[in-house]
Amino acid sequence: MTFSILVYDPLTESYGGASATGNICVGGWVLRGNPLSGVSASQGAEPSTLWGENILNYTKDGLDAQSAIEKTIKDDLGKERRQLSVIDKEGKGGVFSGKENSSITDQLVSKNIVLSGNILSNKNILSSMMDKYLKSKNKNLVDRLYNALQAGNEAGGDRRGIFSASILIVCEDFPPISLRVDYDTNPLKKLNELIEKLNTLKYINWLNHLPTILDPYKCKPSDN
Repeated sequence: MTFSILVYDPLTESYGGASATGNICVGGWVLRGNPLSGVSASQGAEPSTLWGENILNYTKDGLDAQSAIEKTIKDDLGKERRQLSVIDKEGKGGVFSGKENSSITDQLVSKNIVLSGNILSNKNILSSMMDKYLKSKNKNLVDRLYNALQAGNEAGGDRRGIFSASILIVCEDFPPISLRVDYDTNPLKKLNELIEKLNTLKYINWLNHLPTILDPYKCKPSDN
């Protein structure tokens, strides 16, 4: 149904996630993030948005990624039809993939990066995404996540094609970035159009004057 990448960027101390799917509204269904607890992706044949939110409560309380996954899925009788990935406050990642998700299901976990997917067209998709992300280290986080999605789609992506795509970035000293294309026949093209607008100097300057967790009363200096 979905392929996703979650990352922690030590340089900017940001958590990021990106997802694409052959269904609608992937951003609303899959990605959750909190700069105080990490980032998660809850997907699968019958995804639970509660999983994505609950697991971040557990990591915020200090549980590591794997312990938080185990606590989140423990009592869920439908867990074998779901998939959950997370990066915790320390940048450590974990994935659970239920056995009743449609094949091909895959997952990769490395330092500061987690990838997961189901209803994939082949087993090369997640590795292609990881390679592209790692090779784009000279770019900003939004562009790196987009490049990873694009690489995954070019490698085969969701075997049904994709109709929605999203990017989420959260950080203590910058406003959250949540870009969503809920339905389009070419969602990555539309997502790239949003990124181009996001990257304009005028928009970045506006964002730089907005409140953040570290500066909750931040505002543009008076012209007087």
